[in-house]
Amino acid sequence: MSRYSWVIFIVTGAWFSSAMAEQDYFTAEKCGQCYLTILESAHVRTIPNSLSQGRMDNALGDIKYTLARFPNHPVSLQQLSMVAQMVKNTTLAVSYFERAITLYPQYALTRAQYGMFLVATNNLDAGIEKFKQAIEIEPKLSAGYAGLAHAYTKKGDLEQAREAAKNARELGFAGKLPDGL
Repeated sequence: MSRYSWVIFIVTGAWFSSAMAEQDYFTAEKCGQCYLTILESAHVRTIPNSLSQGRMDNALGDIKYTLARFPNHPVSLQQLSMVAQMVKNTTLAVSYFERAITLYPQYALTRAQYGMFLVATNNLDAGIEKFKQAIEIEPKLSAGYAGLAHAYTKKGDLEQAREAAKNARELGFAGKLPDGL
C-alpha cells in the first residue's frame, strides 16, 4: 500500500469513527457536507413520510439511528415521543430521553421536551420535575413555563398553572396555553 493510500485510509477511518461516535447535537458542525446535515437528510427528514405511510418500523429505525449518533437531537427526540405513544411503548422514549440527559445534562431544551412527553403520557409529577429542572438550567426558557402551565392544568392546580402561564407570557411565549389562563 502506498503512503498516499495509508493517509486516505487513516483519514477515512478517523472520519468514520467520529461519525459513528455519540455527538452533541448543539455543538456539532452544521454545514452542507457535514455529517449532521447528511444524517438529517437521509434519516430525520424521511420520518414524516414513513409515518404517513404507516411504516412505523422504518420511522423507528431512522429515529434510533439518529439518536445513536446524536442522542440529544431535538427533532428526533420529538419524533420518538410521538412514535412511542403511537405504538404504545413509552418505555422506549424514556430510555432515550434519560440517555440524552445523562450524556448532555446541560441542555434545558432536552429536559423540557422530556417533560412534555411525560405530561402527554400522564406522568404529571415527573413531567413537572423535568420542567422545573429545565427552568433552573435556563430561567428564560418560556417553553419551560408553558409546559408547566399545561402540566399544572392537567393536574388540576390552576393557581400554579396561572403563575406558570404568566411567566411564559412575560418571557415572550406566543404559543398556545391552556384555556382560561
